Amino acid sequence: MKYVKLFLTGFFCLIYGIVSAHSLVYESEMINVSRDSIRIHAIIISDSTSSKKKPKNLNEKDASKAKVEYSIGVYYLTTLRKDVSEAARREKGNSVSTNSFVINDQLESSTLSNIISYNIFDNAFNVHSFSGTQSTMHPLNFTFENTVNTKVDLYGFEYRFKRNETKKFGYIARARFERDNENNSFYQFGIGANFKREKGISLIDLEHFPVRSGPGHILKIYRTQLSNYNEFQLTNKVKNLVTLEGSYYSDQNADFIAVSRTEYLIAESNVFKLSPLIEGAYGLGTIDRRDGYPYWIADKRIYGGGGLAIGIGSKTSAFQMTADASIFGELGQASFERYTGNISYRIKNFSTFNAGFEMYTIENFYSNVFQFGMVYNFK
Repeated sequence: MKYVKLFLTGFFCLIYGIVSAHSLVYESEMINVSRDSIRIHAIIISDSTSSKKKPKNLNEKDASKAKVEYSIGVYYLTTLRKDVSEAARREKGNSVSTNSFVINDQLESSTLSNIISYNIFDNAFNVHSFSGTQSTMHPLNFTFENTVNTKVDLYGFEYRFKRNETKKFGYIARARFERDNENNSFYQFGIGANFKREKGISLIDLEHFPVRSGPGHILKIYRTQLSNYNEFQLTNKVKNLVTLEGSYYSDQNADFIAVSRTEYLIAESNVFKLSPLIEGAYGLGTIDRRDGYPYWIADKRIYGGGGLAIGIGSKTSAFQMTADASIFGELGQASFERYTGNISYRIKNFSTFNAGFEMYTIENFYSNVFQFGMVYNFK
């Protein structure tokens, strides 16, 4: 029964979420359509205006041709008006969105977090989000004498600011306040920036939040995490990804890990991509807590391996998916597998569903994440 509940939770999580990323793709698609409509309409208007100087003795064939041209002009004028209206609605219209994630130890849930937001565009197309939050931190799969390991329910409010995404330099900031079922208060904040280059992108994020577990909240252990993600398009077929991440915990522990991944594109079509990958990582920590209590940390990690990544769908298709499967060998530890992916589906013009997953076969790792969300734009 326990696994049935977990399966149902994962299933509804998946159905609940394919939207945020794909809405941006669809916006750019509609802007391009609008531009095409403008060009076509301009040609037709030009033809139709010149047709005003018709000869007096217009034969039946010429009259029929003029009628067809007029009908085409009306059609494209209507299409243009619709395209511009829809693009403006997505670019400037306020929206309601949901975002949820589940953190598991393999299939055993440890954290469930839900957010519902009202998003407002300002005159500069920056986004202001006002959110209500609800989280449940479950007891960990850990038993030991004198340990604190109970369920924690939290409710709170979050404000988020996001700069216009069309800029080469963007940034985001957020702050959240929560209270648990024992009236204890918790807070978290984050700031981040992205730098778009001609052949890549760099992201940097700083976050401060309570350790995402029941014991972490009860013991009031906070984590300060600094991460840096870099993507380099070395050639048309070779892409390199480098991630650096360091964390400091308020119980005076810390860890750091560096990961490098290289992908080589071996097959590509309009709707399909296939890339083998290799990846390696090196990490250090001040303590070894591979049992996951009250959070997972390792004193030393060296691992490497490879796998396969696929992409399905184009930038303008309603359905898009990226996924990869890899196997790794770790120094002094058992080998493990990892599966990650993102799915996006445009349900209607203004509704999109987005889901993501990251799964490891490491015991007590508490890093199997299922994420999902919906966005709906108002008129």
